[in-house]
Amino acid sequence: MFWKQWPCLIAAFIIWFSSPSKAWSQDVPDTLWLQLDEAILSGDTMPALRFCEAAGWDSLNFSFVHSVLQSHELVVHNGDTVNHAFVLGVGDWDPVSLPAGQFTALTFAPMETGTYSYGLASERGRVLGAGGMIMVGNDDLPHFHWNLGDWEPARMQTVAEGNALDGDAPYVPRQFTVNDRTFPNTSNDPFGYVSIGVGTSCYISIANQGSMDHVLHFHGFHVEVLQASKHPERVGWIKDTMPFLVGEVTVVRLDAFQPGMYPVHNHNLIAVTNAGLYPGGMITHLDIQP
Repeated sequence: MFWKQWPCLIAAFIIWFSSPSKAWSQDVPDTLWLQLDEAILSGDTMPALRFCEAAGWDSLNFSFVHSVLQSHELVVHNGDTVNHAFVLGVGDWDPVSLPAGQFTALTFAPMETGTYSYGLASERGRVLGAGGMIMVGNDDLPHFHWNLGDWEPARMQTVAEGNALDGDAPYVPRQFTVNDRTFPNTSNDPFGYVSIGVGTSCYISIANQGSMDHVLHFHGFHVEVLQASKHPERVGWIKDTMPFLVGEVTVVRLDAFQPGMYPVHNHNLIAVTNAGLYPGGMITHLDIQP
């Protein structure tokens, strides 16, 4: 079995890991706090679930770097009012029960190089936006990450109140995010705003945690696909535009051969707006320094 589980009121354990301390990455936490509160995106206020690094509310999901082939123990506190199941997009991982208001300890078996999404198995977890990434290895270069999301406040309110969604209703999100930020706030993200020197390279991990497919276009560069969880045949592709299916995790390598400021944006016009106003939404930049 890939995981072990036991509820606990207090956790005292040893963590075996080593993670380089770099400006573009966050260290492996010993505890994640699943919190229910409100998120504000470009004038819209909506209920939201987030995996936070600390007990207080943070509107940004926590993503982090993990060392290759090392096990790790992690305690998750479910601060929501309902039970959940923790899921990790790797191998034969089975969902782990997270009882409401309790701590649950998880053991991650050693993982191979790659990026893996984590989140909740329920519709409530997906719609309210609980999900991050674990980046394993690929630490020889700067490693940025883009956690893609799409949000419709009325739909989120329905789910937060415990009501069922109308499966026949059209889904038209009002907000689109990279790392839980809309443009122009994506420019203030130290883990997603790519800033490197000309003649250098970096990795970018991209996870679509939203409820619709997305297509990103890179201006100025083609990137090489190193991982594509739902389409392994794409590995080796060198593209400036590519799709990201719901739930898909992709890792690309960018070789910065020319200086300048280059936008990266969603090719769906509605996805580059904030509540219908352009420019906004799923836009970030490649800031290549001379």
